[in-house]
Amino acid sequence: MAISPSFTASQNSGTPNIIFLTDTSTGTDVTIAKRRVYLLQSNGTYLVPTGTTTDYIDWALVDTTISLNVLIQDTALSITVQWLTSSNVLVASKTTSFAFTAYNETFYYGLTESQVANANLTASTNWYQTKMILRVELDSAYQAISFASDIFSAQAALNRATFISTNQSYFF
Repeated sequence: MAISPSFTASQNSGTPNIIFLTDTSTGTDVTIAKRRVYLLQSNGTYLVPTGTTTDYIDWALVDTTISLNVLIQDTALSITVQWLTSSNVLVASKTTSFAFTAYNETFYYGLTESQVANANLTASTNWYQTKMILRVELDSAYQAISFASDIFSAQAALNRATFISTNQSYFF
């Protein structure tokens, strides 16, 4: 059976800088010798780990999952995985867009914990309103990805959310 290329991407709240990719392809192709990962950012550049001199990241076939330490803030990416022969001939390719939001989701959860510890915070219109704006920006990023694979609009929403979390002393 020919290969049906597929992969998933995930992120953990404890390590928001790391993206985990898992190859979920079905089928086989004996000519496949390697994989490459391209992480396209909304500004048109490729994101790679420090020290990488190419636009792509090599992903060994023996590893079902790869962890990529590449994020410094919430980021929307168009991720392409290529399955190649030893001569770099493309056998299969899959591109999917993702919004990685663990930085701001962790911050948002901290706000929820603050609310539980101090119920009076919800009486502050500004505090509560800003928390809701943060939620709307995160949801806007998710919607841009799920509805249109639009990493540009998703990144704009994530940048607005990041502005709130990195300037929290002005808002909370």
